[in-house]
Amino acid sequence: MGQRALTVAIINHGCKLNQFEGESLESELENAGFAVVDFRKGVQPDIAVINTCTVTEKSDRKSRASVYRALAAKKPGGIVIVTGCYAETDAQQLRGIRGVDFVLGNSTKAAIPVLIDSLIKGFPTAPLEKDLFFPEKDFTFQFSGAASPHRSRVFVKVQDGCSMACAYCKVPMARGKSRSRPAAEILSYVQQVVAQGYREIVLTGINLGDYRSSSTSRKPERGLSVLLDKLQEIDESFRIRLSSVEPFFFTDDLIEVIAQPRIAPHFHIPLQSGSDRILALMGRPYGMDTYMNLVKKIIALRPESHLATDLIAGFPSENREDFQHTLELVREIGFSSLHVFKYSPRPGTRAFHMPDDVPYEEKALRSRELIALGEELNERYRRQFCGKVREAVFESKGEKGSGRWEGITDNYIRVCIEGDALFGIRTGGNLNRKLLPVRITRVQEHKTWGELTGSDREYQYTSDTPY
Repeated sequence: MGQRALTVAIINHGCKLNQFEGESLESELENAGFAVVDFRKGVQPDIAVINTCTVTEKSDRKSRASVYRALAAKKPGGIVIVTGCYAETDAQQLRGIRGVDFVLGNSTKAAIPVLIDSLIKGFPTAPLEKDLFFPEKDFTFQFSGAASPHRSRVFVKVQDGCSMACAYCKVPMARGKSRSRPAAEILSYVQQVVAQGYREIVLTGINLGDYRSSSTSRKPERGLSVLLDKLQEIDESFRIRLSSVEPFFFTDDLIEVIAQPRIAPHFHIPLQSGSDRILALMGRPYGMDTYMNLVKKIIALRPESHLATDLIAGFPSENREDFQHTLELVREIGFSSLHVFKYSPRPGTRAFHMPDDVPYEEKALRSRELIALGEELNERYRRQFCGKVREAVFESKGEKGSGRWEGITDNYIRVCIEGDALFGIRTGGNLNRKLLPVRITRVQEHKTWGELTGSDREYQYTSDTPY
């Protein structure tokens, strides 16, 4: 490919952890001098990386579609690399697509920059995929992190894999057993990015609640709560947000820690179904009473909390009564947002051998009902904060100098601020990464507006955060 400047396009599918890993690769390649482009906007890249997902059959289709688009868009002599969960579980299928150059699973995803560097330097490529990249070495936590001048928040990967055996889930096959990043490495990295001015740290993992650390080996069940305590000892200038945590990992210790004001009151707790019968078939180790008791504890401690959840529509044998239980429970809890999936059989899972007896049209209907309910509940949740003040961390939205900014509040409301609404900072001023108090002034069906209520100084947490 000579010495000319090289372009790279990375397309990410799936969960926040996958997004984090893709953004980490993008940051590392950008820092190495590559121009990051988007082939979906008509640009032909030298190298395209498709970071796939396999959580549902639809995810597989979307991932394959991106592979075909990348093949059509790449420059003559360009390279297409497919990675991620679909590449881990169905590598041979992807290798059978003409034009795909490399298929790398999650265990070697972080080594993609090494592969690209080898290609540029003209090293032999044939053995690279075969041995890549030293199979005895674990690359799981080799990502440098998605710290980027374009982002206001930093995602920190602290855990990967899952040791559970939910009947419907293919993820353990794609990600392997649960494993955790050493606490010392996490603390060191967070100290670095906080020093760079980031004011929100998002802890992420495939099964975050199962985080363990050698420093907490005496009480491994307290791994996540101990990590949160240690992170808060760094300084008081940043807040911590958790990604998804399964309900059975909310121990008394963890509930006590999340009551602290620097932990963002935003909790994603997968439910999957409101029917005890369906939960048992799914292999989920809790029932509705347990889940409701957990929610009540969290709301008692943090009444402002944004509660999000995952739901599966049309699991095998789910009848209308089971689905009605789900609708009723969702309304009773009053979730702030819903992530809805139509059930699809995944080869290798226990549910794959169950009769898929809910017609697709019925799955689609139930999915639409849940999505509509989720939108209704989300708007209702946001409206209760109209006129109230929350802290938000900001990043620019729009062309440079446009004065358009979007903030994410501690309780996960995206607030838009424009031009003259900037209090104490002239239009076009820099709000990037700042953590500032914002008053929510207007709530629309799919959008929330606000105005700054303080100066452009850094804002620190106190125990009497306004609500």
